[in-house]
Amino acid sequence: MKLSISALTLGMGLFCFSACSDEFLEQTPQQSLSIDNAVEDLNSLNAAVNGLYSRMQGANIYGWDLPLIPDLRADNAYISSKNAGRFLGFDEYGLTDGNGRVASEWSSHYAVVVNASNIITRVPETTFLSSEQDEANQLLGEAYAIRGLNYWNLLRLFAPPYSSDGGASAGVPFNNEGTTGEIVTPARESVAAGYAQVTADLEAAIGLMTEDTDGRFSVNGARALLAKVKLYEEDWTEAEAMATSVIESGDYTLYASADEWFGSWGSVFGSEDIFALSFSPTDNSGTNSIGGIIDQDGYGDVLATEDLFEAYSETDYRRQFLIRGDRADGEKDALFPEGKYPEGETGEDYVKILRLSDIYLIRAEARAELDDESGAIADLTAVAAKRDAAFSGDDLSGDDLIDAILDERRKELAFEGDRVFDLMRRQRSWTKYRTFETEEVSWNNPQLINPIPRAELDNNPNITQNDDY
Repeated sequence: MKLSISALTLGMGLFCFSACSDEFLEQTPQQSLSIDNAVEDLNSLNAAVNGLYSRMQGANIYGWDLPLIPDLRADNAYISSKNAGRFLGFDEYGLTDGNGRVASEWSSHYAVVVNASNIITRVPETTFLSSEQDEANQLLGEAYAIRGLNYWNLLRLFAPPYSSDGGASAGVPFNNEGTTGEIVTPARESVAAGYAQVTADLEAAIGLMTEDTDGRFSVNGARALLAKVKLYEEDWTEAEAMATSVIESGDYTLYASADEWFGSWGSVFGSEDIFALSFSPTDNSGTNSIGGIIDQDGYGDVLATEDLFEAYSETDYRRQFLIRGDRADGEKDALFPEGKYPEGETGEDYVKILRLSDIYLIRAEARAELDDESGAIADLTAVAAKRDAAFSGDDLSGDDLIDAILDERRKELAFEGDRVFDLMRRQRSWTKYRTFETEEVSWNNPQLINPIPRAELDNNPNITQNDDY
């Protein structure tokens, strides 16, 4: 498959990852494995799935881009006047189809998709001992969940929001066959078809998984992601049902105090974490990490806006994650969003992808849209009142209730990769803040959607470009 990364070479990526089990490495050198025996037993299946997690730690997926760019494109963050040139195209709405970071986001996500598809297509051909079948099912479920997540990320990055036209716009190509030894040139499927594919993957994952392990997908992780996908799809009933199943599982609890909330960041798993990626010293992320781009001892290029700071009341302890200081040779009295990534330039912060507070707010929004305003207020209050002792939502209703839920999502999930997507799916406009100027931005600004990379357009005659590129 050519998606600016030929499947003929991409298939080898299944074997060239850093997170293989020791037992697997002792059996066969990674580089000598063929496609045919890539998944031949439980050890090789485990190693292959570990490789998917390793790939998602890359800078252009969860190492840097996904926790950062959605805030940078919106009203939460901006690039300092003293910078190394990273992310300027996103901050200034100046992307072109030759942008290298955009190309890497495309190729990195498809590397995960193709390798997940390799696993999914080969596991049914593999024989496991009866004692191994449950673990094999768990690993297969993780592969489905990871593929669904990466397809969804591609849709959010490279296609209009589902709500813009009911999913009729061009979405992204699929590769569900994995590496076949042939180069194919698939066209873009619709956004609606993309959401159906993501749903199918997550439902398959839910039917297979039974284990719950920190740093890996679980059945609740797949349900939580499906709740969020359905929220974006405006399937309020299914979003509410999936969110309820996670909340009522009892496996996670909201942080009860400021100490618990602040203590949950860094290289730890917290009681709210449904799915988070762990980064260790051996991952060697360093300054090429979300912490490194924020930490003033690292690159320090990304600053938080005063508008975000003012969104928190004086009684809301979360505003303390924004630390005031002078940027060397840059802005004075700036806001450094270091509290969520305290490991800084070491690159060892765990990246939170799904948290319980997010799920409560998903259910709150879904319930508000389903005219269950009392239930929506209860869910909103469950999160907001724990962070801000002065919060009261008893008098909220209608559009004001929806606005309050979106505001709470902004405050709770800042620098976790949600802001611009929330604004776009709800068709809201906002002010983009920069050091020397502001700009009024509409949700349908074409620069909020990545261009299809030039290399992909050159290699695939069946693919089309996004508008205004």
